[in-house]
Amino acid sequence: MAERTIRVLHFSSRYEECGVAKYLAHHIKGMEDAPGIHNEYFDVSPYETYNMKQEDIQHMAERLEAQLKDYDILHVQHEFALYAQDSFRRIVEAGKRSGKKIVITAHLSPAQHQDSKPVHLHGLGPRSWSLFVREIRRHNQFMKTHLAPFKMADLILVHNELAVEGLKTLGVVPDRIRKLPHPVQLFEHPPKPTHYIADHLNKKPGDVIYCTIGFIHRYKGIVQAVRALKFLPDNYKLAILGGMKQDSDDVPFYDKLTDLVNSLDLRDRVYITGYVADDDTLNAYIRECDVCLYAYDRVYYAAVSSGSFNLAFANGMPAIAFPTASIKELADDANGAVVLCETFAYYELARELKRIDLKSQAKLSVDYAKKMAWPNVSKQLVQIYKDLVFAS
Repeated sequence: MAERTIRVLHFSSRYEECGVAKYLAHHIKGMEDAPGIHNEYFDVSPYETYNMKQEDIQHMAERLEAQLKDYDILHVQHEFALYAQDSFRRIVEAGKRSGKKIVITAHLSPAQHQDSKPVHLHGLGPRSWSLFVREIRRHNQFMKTHLAPFKMADLILVHNELAVEGLKTLGVVPDRIRKLPHPVQLFEHPPKPTHYIADHLNKKPGDVIYCTIGFIHRYKGIVQAVRALKFLPDNYKLAILGGMKQDSDDVPFYDKLTDLVNSLDLRDRVYITGYVADDDTLNAYIRECDVCLYAYDRVYYAAVSSGSFNLAFANGMPAIAFPTASIKELADDANGAVVLCETFAYYELARELKRIDLKSQAKLSVDYAKKMAWPNVSKQLVQIYKDLVFAS
């Protein structure tokens, strides 16, 4: 007898310019040919919850619960910026009421969120008490709207061991946590070659162009990437492949970054593309460079598995990184495809850039990409779904 088809309803961003949306889209494509699995999206994006009234969120949750009668699993993609108000909790509660299995992919461990930390009184004055009360209120709200739904889930998927340990620390049952590797995209057809970066950096024979990838953010080490240029020969140049996210609340950082480039007299050795909307174009720009740099902050990115990091592997590029906890874990699994700096200092970036073997590191990236290609990891996700449904 043929195994019955498992039907999965996904709650996630879908059409927005969003890493989570791209992540799930790749997984669903990777499952297209898998027998016994049917995937569908719920018709509301988490981003829409920002413009919803409480009654609208409740109506959405009721529709979700009703629709789930035809499915086996509700799979929710979670990142804190996606959900407004108590929408995440309402969504998970709807899944619980439906009696179906609930899977949550945690793209950032709740333990990394500031409001998950225990609250302490830092003084006895009126301001200290006022701050203490506000922090208690934020902590309690966080525990109710974000952590409580995680504890309701039948299974939580994470991408690194630090996220696993963080969830355990917050009281999530260990048997309900599963680590799933972050996959790498393989291209059916390589992107059409460009010379955009070469033109803007006036590339000459012997030049080495290193790049950062993704939205400009103060914790992605872009400042360190710029400062490293002062310890490198003039033939080293930096391409910042991305711009400031439109809804960012830290736009002044962009000005500080360009002020730094100007003050260090590096205008001819740094180019910022701005936001690159088309994935093929972004990948073509990456391939114009020689090495990818990931100087991520040791605290903010400690438990984050970055999709932009995997773009280096996908494009066969060497990768140099600061040793965050999650990147060290990745490096251990990547058979040498990641060059780790000794510490979180831009001088170390310059040191590794000068001594890296670009040809051999590129080969290691290609090998790792083949091993961790999306269809391979998506097969693991299919088995997770089957184990969850058929074991009950």
